[in-house]
This record gives sequence, structure tokens and C-alpha cells, in this order.
Amino acid sequence: MSTPGSARSRATGLAALPALLCLLFSASASAQATRTWVSGVGDDVNPCSRTAPCKTFAGAISKTAPNGEIDALDPGGYGTVTITKSIVIDGGPYAGGVLFSGTHGIIVNAPGGTVILRNLGIAGIGAGLDGIRILAASKVQVENCSIQGFTGSGINVLPSAGTVQLVVRNTTVNGAFAKAPTSADETTGGIQVASGGAVVQNSQLASGLVGLNVLNGARVTVTDTSVMGHSDQGVLAVGGAQVTLERAVVAQNGAGIKAEAPAQVRISDTLVGQNTGLGLDGPVVSFGNNRVAAGNGMDGAPSTTLPQN
Repeated sequence: MSTPGSARSRATGLAALPALLCLLFSASASAQATRTWVSGVGDDVNPCSRTAPCKTFAGAISKTAPNGEIDALDPGGYGTVTITKSIVIDGGPYAGGVLFSGTHGIIVNAPGGTVILRNLGIAGIGAGLDGIRILAASKVQVENCSIQGFTGSGINVLPSAGTVQLVVRNTTVNGAFAKAPTSADETTGGIQVASGGAVVQNSQLASGLVGLNVLNGARVTVTDTSVMGHSDQGVLAVGGAQVTLERAVVAQNGAGIKAEAPAQVRISDTLVGQNTGLGLDGPVVSFGNNRVAAGNGMDGAPSTTLPQN
């Protein structure tokens, strides 16, 4: 038989239960900080605070809230990472690094998310697959990065990414003269865009099979960028791809610019020179202010020349 005191105790305990659950949920939420840090002398068991940083991006990302930021405190290799939410990863003034071999450097699989990758050195040491592999996101920005030594693509936007918007600024992409693809999933582009759209500004694509490879119905605009030293094409557009080059240099590749109908490339104020094969090949529209006769194996000619406004 219960006593009045024990009944009151049970009632009090039940009344306090919602408050206790709220505290537990609050504690769980507070475990993720809006800003975390990594350091070469850090440890992933740490809370990733500035005074107790983590050692890897993968260790820090689980302790960083959506729309938060991970910053590198010093030079170091912070490991590969898979991103599944909106986040900023900033390598800082030391260009914190991601070393990868036999795998992908950074995988972005964040449906609807915005991912910013800034000040990073992403190095495949000659045996890495894709430097940045984008499976899903709303927007991905790659700023002030160096991507090199990959055997797949420096940046690879897969068909699964849908309408993702890729923005690349002030970035160098240097390949490792990748092998030719043996399946549709393998890649060849310094930057390969198989879906959505991309803007590439003030960047350099060098030393791979294909510099810029645009497929399907993707739309890509390139400004103030050099594409050079690729064993196949500097710029390749296939399927329904649409590419626009403004103030670009496409030089010293196997071929300069190639489009396979119904794809189309438009060029303005662009130099296409010293490519060992054709300078222009396929549906390439010129705005009449380009320089193509500059030491190509064969210059080729625009399929259409538009009057300058």
C-alpha cells in the first residue's frame, strides 16, 4: 500500500521528467559547436575548441554544428573527410592539407547544403582518386585551394549532384596524367562537371588528360583562367553541355577546345595556341575577338562567328 509521501514523490518525479529531457537534449545539442579547430598537435578526443583542438577534419566535423566552420590552426595534413551538412572548412593562412592515396580526398554528400572549402592543399601524391568528389549539395564553393596529384578528377561533380552550383575561385588544379577511364564512373577532367552548373574564375588547370570536361546538360562559365599541359583536350564538351570561355588561355594541350554536338562551346577574348592537335574542333562559337592562329598543329575554325556588339 502506497503512502501519501511516496505518491507525492512519484508525482514530483513525473512532473520533473519533461524538464530533465529538455536538459538532456540541450546538452546533446551543445556538444556540437558552431566553430571548431584542428591542429597538427591536436587529438580527436578533444572537444575541438581553440585551446583543445582536434587532429583531423573527420574528427572535427562530428563536433561541428550544421552551418558551422572548421579552421586549421597550423600547417598539417588533416586527413580525408566526408561532408554531409552545410559547413565551411578553412585551412587558414597555412593552407591546411588533405593527403589522400587510393581514395578520394573530400567527398561532399550534403543534399540541399552549402559547402565552402577554402585555403586547402589537397594532394593525392600521384595515387589519389578524386580530389573533391561532389555527390549531392545545393552549392559548393572552392576558394584559394591547390588540388594536385590525383588520378581521377581534381573536382568531380557527379550526375547524382543534380542542380548543384559549383563555384571555383583562385584555385590551381594539377593532375597526375591519369589513366584513360574504363567505366562511366571513372573521370578524366581536372574539373569534371556532369550535372548542374559551374563558374570557374581566375584559376589554373594543368597536367592531366582533360582540363575541363563538361558532360550531359551541365552549364559552365570560365573567366580569366588558363587551361594547359593536358595530354588530350584542354576543354571538352559532350552531350548537351554548354560552356562559355571569357578571357581564357587554352595552350599546350593535345587539342585545344573540342565540342561534340549537341554540346557547344562559346569563346570570347580567348587565346587558343600551341596545342599539338586541332585548336578548335566541333560546334565552337566565336564572338570574333579570339586568337586561334598561334602555333596549333591545325588551328581549326569556329563553327559560327558572331558579330561583336
